[in-house]
Amino acid sequence: MKPQIIEDFSALEASAYKSQYFRKALEGTEYVLCLVSAAEYLGLCSWTTEPMIYVFSKEDCLREGIEIASKKGLWYTTVNQTINDLLSDPEVDEQVILESLADQYYRDQYASLTIRPENQDAFQHFRPMAEHYYRTD
Repeated sequence: MKPQIIEDFSALEASAYKSQYFRKALEGTEYVLCLVSAAEYLGLCSWTTEPMIYVFSKEDCLREGIEIASKKGLWYTTVNQTINDLLSDPEVDEQVILESLADQYYRDQYASLTIRPENQDAFQHFRPMAEHYYRTD
């Protein structure tokens, strides 16, 4: 499923930080943060400077069985779903994938992730780099 892209420059200018921008632009809507935007919101990667917000509709997520959650009126894909989505999208910045996997490796050595079979090759490709991402040796 291809995400929609939302850009709300007035909400961006009125926000002190990225998660505030997400809230101002999407709170109370039926949009679900996904891909890079979900990774940013969930703290899996550093904030990007791009104003684009990647979203799915809540209806599409429910129909397609996409794992979602909400917090204070803002919908987003779960960590597991977000990482699988990142691994399956060839257009995603590799930096986001590496940081997101490194976060999960250092959190619990991937114990909370279930990588879908179709994403195993991408996971195995990024895994060694992610496991060394924060090392200084």
